[in-house]
Amino acid sequence: WMDNLAAIYPQKMKVEVIGRSWQGREVRVVTVGNRNRRQSGPKPAIFIEGGIHAREWISPATVTFVLRDLVTDPRHSQLLDQFDFFILPVVNPDGYEYSHTTDRLWRKNRAPNHEVFGLCRGVDLNRNFGYKWAHQLNIFDPRPASPIPCLDSYHGPSAFSEPESQAVRDFVMSRRHRIKGYLAFHSFGNKILYPWGHTSTKTRDWKDLRTFAKVAADAIKKNSQAQRRSFTDLMTDPLVNTYSVSQQSMRTAPATPSDPIKNTMRRIFLGPELAEEVSQTKEGYTYGQAPDTIYRVTGGSDDWARGRAGIKWVLLFELPGGVYGFLLPPRYIRSVGSSIMAGVEAMANHVSAR
Repeated sequence: WMDNLAAIYPQKMKVEVIGRSWQGREVRVVTVGNRNRRQSGPKPAIFIEGGIHAREWISPATVTFVLRDLVTDPRHSQLLDQFDFFILPVVNPDGYEYSHTTDRLWRKNRAPNHEVFGLCRGVDLNRNFGYKWAHQLNIFDPRPASPIPCLDSYHGPSAFSEPESQAVRDFVMSRRHRIKGYLAFHSFGNKILYPWGHTSTKTRDWKDLRTFAKVAADAIKKNSQAQRRSFTDLMTDPLVNTYSVSQQSMRTAPATPSDPIKNTMRRIFLGPELAEEVSQTKEGYTYGQAPDTIYRVTGGSDDWARGRAGIKWVLLFELPGGVYGFLLPPRYIRSVGSSIMAGVEAMANHVSAR
């Protein structure tokens, strides 16, 4: 899809392979920007990252929505004159594929962990970055990161032990003087997080970052009414009919008969507005530092982007999920993507004005 889009818009878009995963899949970055402008030097850039956690499908979907909108909508022409966008839709292609074929709620990459003789695979790539890696861990609280390979938040044997995180590091560091913003997209929870994630201590410019997060939140909220579902959309919800919001393997989960009539009638009586409320797609975003908003995180890409790469404008988004959790149905992609695109545009304009 990206190659086809690049062939149609060669003056706006270029696809490059920046590395390969454990299983040999390409890690691909798309550069989006107008190339036919006269300029004395390289443009400032914004890096957008998605799909670092395999099960968070709304993340790559949203990032590719933003990619398509930037490339195909002429109203973004001035924005593409001002910035290049480096867009990485899927940091974790092995895990993403595995979540489609075997375990829908798989989180990590698919690296073999030799410490446990390969019995438990995978490293949490968003605990593997080399800034405050494995910082002040508590074995009884694995959420910040864990040294235990069988847990979802396993941070790996060393910082940047994984080819996927290495690819991001090498690409960003080679362009660090151009990159003014770093945006990471996760799910779920309607949160916007700014550094630091590893500590409650504030950055010196935390007020700037909080204002930046508010700019994004306000733009998203303003746009949240833009996409409404039609009555036809209410009649089908295949993802919800297929899964329950609990961890299960697509290979081993027992087949449970769905009741599409009951689901459809529930949506008809509840109405589209309530359905969107419980999915969080029409709610606002709260913002703050991770330890104060969700929980402390060590070795995250966002803290690394700020602490090592020296990028000022860094935010991590937890996209909507609501009662669906990680299984947000595809019919919400348009509304989430549209609202995030409005946020990206507002954030880019904010950076440009500073």
